[in-house]
Amino acid sequence: MRTSYFTEEQLPRIAKYLGFENEPKWLAIRFAVSISLALDESIDIDEPIDFTGGKVYNWDVITGKGKNELQGEQADYHDLMALIIANSEKTQITTNKQFEKLLEHHCERGFRVLASSWRDNSDVFEWVREEFF
Repeated sequence: MRTSYFTEEQLPRIAKYLGFENEPKWLAIRFAVSISLALDESIDIDEPIDFTGGKVYNWDVITGKGKNELQGEQADYHDLMALIIANSEKTQITTNKQFEKLLEHHCERGFRVLASSWRDNSDVFEWVREEFF
């Protein structure tokens, strides 16, 4: 999965607000994807994303694909994330490339939403309540 320069610039800021600054990046990335999935509108898959200056993350980092259970806890969320995104987009995901493209778009949209609405003094729980309820 690829990210844009914008997302990479937002990652430390958003991670700090979430209390994830000392945690792996995938926590903030999954949070951004979840924010995007919580919106009522589908993403525009044809909208181009400029990946210049971004990074490439392997599946095992973002979705946990192929990771074994850790201390009795589930570690591989690849299929579950694909199913949730397919349901959200009302489509059937038939290839990893299609899943990757949808995931990239949700990641970018999630970080745009967070960057545009998060304030320096925002409380994550209050923000979620205000944005989604």
